[in-house]
Amino acid sequence: MRAREIMTRSVLTVLPTATVGKASEMLTYRGFSALPVVDDKGALVGIVTEADLIRNRFPSESSGDPAAATQGPGRTVAEVMTTPAVGVSHDADISVLAKVMLTEHRRCVPIVDGTKLVGVVTRRDVVRVLSRTDAEIAADVRKHLQVLGGQARWSVQVTDGEVVVRDLFDEASDRPVAQFLAEAVPGVIRASVGAPEPTVTTG
Repeated sequence: MRAREIMTRSVLTVLPTATVGKASEMLTYRGFSALPVVDDKGALVGIVTEADLIRNRFPSESSGDPAAATQGPGRTVAEVMTTPAVGVSHDADISVLAKVMLTEHRRCVPIVDGTKLVGVVTRRDVVRVLSRTDAEIAADVRKHLQVLGGQARWSVQVTDGEVVVRDLFDEASDRPVAQFLAEAVPGVIRASVGAPEPTVTTG
């Protein structure tokens, strides 16, 4: 599953020139933990988080540097934002998103196409995907595969989000398309497509 398949496309952003007060108001009103910061062309230049805003108001307590308190709090987003921002490609696998969230301690990850911000993925988005049952995922995969010879053509098994699809028609040329369709289903961690299991004869 790719970032583009679970990301929120309608993203609330803020400009570097916005005031810290405006950013605080936006976070509070929307209930967000972070806001992507973009320039006037929509390119991602940073991210401003709740922690950034707290650190800005209480610099000596957060940084351990008493001299920082004498500089006074920043007034614009550009002065307090975290930059460079951790942006993940819209083509990235969900496992890459999870790694960034865990290693960078991010609740919200900006998704980019090149340098342009195209969406965001939150921890809740990832958890929502993981909460789907294997039965729900399997039913959805079968529905997606209808366009390739109907559901009767495909055998679908799902275990903890891992999908194994078998092509009863045994046509290798369709397998990449079938894999793409299966991996687009919410909850699919990864999918493999292969030939039908060999028939076992006795006697």
